[in-house]
Amino acid sequence: MVVVVAPNPSLDKTVIIPDFALGQIFRPSEVLTLAGGKGFNFARALKTLGHLSVVVAPLGRQQGQFFLELARQEALQWDVQYIEGEVRTCLTVIDPAHQNRSTEIYEKGPVLQVADWEKQVELTASHFGETSYLAVCGSFPPGIPQAGLAGLVRRAKGAGKKVLLDTFGPQLDGVLELSPDLLKINQFEAGSLVGRPLETAAEALEAAQELQQRGAQAVVITLGKVGAVGRTAGGETFGWSSPKVEAAFSTGSGDSLLAGLVSGLLEGQGLAEAVRRGVAAGAANTLEMGAGRFERGAYANLLEAILPLSL
Repeated sequence: MVVVVAPNPSLDKTVIIPDFALGQIFRPSEVLTLAGGKGFNFARALKTLGHLSVVVAPLGRQQGQFFLELARQEALQWDVQYIEGEVRTCLTVIDPAHQNRSTEIYEKGPVLQVADWEKQVELTASHFGETSYLAVCGSFPPGIPQAGLAGLVRRAKGAGKKVLLDTFGPQLDGVLELSPDLLKINQFEAGSLVGRPLETAAEALEAAQELQQRGAQAVVITLGKVGAVGRTAGGETFGWSSPKVEAAFSTGSGDSLLAGLVSGLLEGQGLAEAVRRGVAAGAANTLEMGAGRFERGAYANLLEAILPLSL
């Protein structure tokens, strides 16, 4: 069991529109709506890989019941706190006539009051007895104090939990020094943290080392279609290349990668092997419409095709 904090859940709507362009009216050929946001996407992918999680999230009252009905249809587990406001919507437009080019429009989400965040921390802590892992996934909505994530991490570390971070932004300030067990970010986020663009696997590994020097125990940096690299807490470096697939749906690949990684850790694998599984899950995600959705068989086939990345 993994406890997942999803600070900013969303209704994720994906539409297929051939020859999509601005300034026109379109009727999608396909529409899929899911209970989403990175935390729910991660939980969905983790469930496909055979592991349970409970997603703790603040949820706007408006459309909240519809959101939970979608989650219920997928047998996801949650513990939500209702807040004022509307569940945000994230829209992805896929254009199959132009190499599955995607256009993404993400709403910010409702403002979360300080008291609401404090309740969120308590709700999360109430599940610590069920798990060894806390995963924090996704962006933070407006209103949460800048030190809000740091307070949650201190609470989890004090309870002896392993903290996995898949988030980016002001909330990371002051958190790395608390020694989170794993920081998983993409190359652009990592580049922003170290103050320079990262264009190669070697540059990403240098950035990972710098982030470890700031306090993160282990760091994994994703490189899009190239694959992923990382450094273990002991300083071991590794990298895996993504298999060549006819990718159609990139949204959710990072969430699926984290799910594959965590499934490996739950099954006793070391970080390098766990990330190999993550790369396979991320690639499998690109084959199916909807973030965090893929077939277990596709994942298993792709896992055999994951090769070491030249470092």
